[in-house]
Amino acid sequence: MSAKVKRLTLTIALAALAVGGVRTIYPSSSQIITARPLALNTDNPAQKQVGMLEFVAAWELRSRNENFGGVSALIALADNRFVAISDAGTVIHFRVTDDGRIDRATIAPLPNLHGPNVSYKDRDSEGLAYDPDSGQYWVSFEGKHAIRRYSKSFAQQTGLVRPSVMQDLPRNKGAETIFRLQDGRFIIIAESLEDDIHSAWIFSGDPIESTTTKTPFQFRPPPGYRVTDAVALPDGRIAILNRAVRFPSGFTAKVSLLSPESIKGIRHESVISAEVIAALSSPLRVDNMEGIAVTNQGNKLFLWLISDNNFTVLQQTILMKFRLPDQPDSKKPEASNAPGL
Repeated sequence: MSAKVKRLTLTIALAALAVGGVRTIYPSSSQIITARPLALNTDNPAQKQVGMLEFVAAWELRSRNENFGGVSALIALADNRFVAISDAGTVIHFRVTDDGRIDRATIAPLPNLHGPNVSYKDRDSEGLAYDPDSGQYWVSFEGKHAIRRYSKSFAQQTGLVRPSVMQDLPRNKGAETIFRLQDGRFIIIAESLEDDIHSAWIFSGDPIESTTTKTPFQFRPPPGYRVTDAVALPDGRIAILNRAVRFPSGFTAKVSLLSPESIKGIRHESVISAEVIAALSSPLRVDNMEGIAVTNQGNKLFLWLISDNNFTVLQQTILMKFRLPDQPDSKKPEASNAPGL
């Protein structure tokens, strides 16, 4: 296939996604998720380095379950277990084995999101936070702007709040990212942009509790990108996933790191940004990257990225694993390791 035909095909595909795409529905409640290994770069299968990140592995995840897909956030638990949520109000649990298989998978609806007084707008779950001590989860929603808290294993909903500071955000451009800092504070970043800057808030504690205070600030992503997820690392840094879609080149993603000092320095209406450490674009493996999580083995840190397939036959649910160096250097990753940007 010529480069011109490839570009035309991709343009048509992206145009279809822009109007909703074609949802793939299987009449199945299967709890099986399969993983097919993928190369980072099919043009150069030996490539392992992407900016400051070292590629470890990637897989395409599939399930015949009609609710699998649309992944919008990812959390890592112990023993390579993960929790993901979809933007259709579904929670997905799974474990990645040492030999790259998926086991212990469950796919189920989030509690309290179905019934006579609940619509699909209530099920647009986008961000996911977790407290390892209590086992509680917090999910942000952007159809009807809200934060819901769930008990251990998502057994039940234990709280719901619709913060007044978020109610003026555009529909479907609300609380895209929510994550918990080690000291118990929370950060929420809205998807909407104004002058290329995200609205954001730092919560002094549990967002559900009325005594929690909210400090607004602003986050500036890489030019042309939007934040889709973030995670606090054990050393206090914040890893941020940023995504863009361009015609005709398609989806691209950048991973950036925010220093602990930047978080400590947040004041009312502060504007902060993070250092880009890696970029993914064609011919590297990339899709609509929306989730990021962290695991560690001893002193080694690993970042996991996952994509949202928008429930279409045109995209994939891709899970990727990268090693993050302990001390990133000052090398600019885009120059030699991120073709296409």
